[in-house]
Amino acid sequence: MVYETRKAAAAACIYEANAAKHYSKVAIEYAQRGECRKAWDMADTARTAARCALQAHEDLWTLAGETLTDEEFDAFEKAEIAQADATKAERAAAAAVDQIMREARN
Repeated sequence: MVYETRKAAAAACIYEANAAKHYSKVAIEYAQRGECRKAWDMADTARTAARCALQAHEDLWTLAGETLTDEEFDAFEKAEIAQADATKAERAAAAAVDQIMREARN
């Protein structure tokens, strides 16, 4: 376990989820401009933050179990949403690469 208190785990859920959301947004913007390398760099960073959020999520569950406060539940949920944000970034980066490959064939 990385986090030793509920407060630390909840704070990490929020911090890392916000990072995943931010880097996912930036990755999608780069992908839309066709900047594949930058898009993948940001998507990778979003995925790393999402994994960190998930670690905090797991620690929070271990520490609090089913007795989450409203604030802890919000943090718990944000960590789960971070996984979807990272996936969106990865899909956008992959789509940008696919677009460039299609254009190169024509």
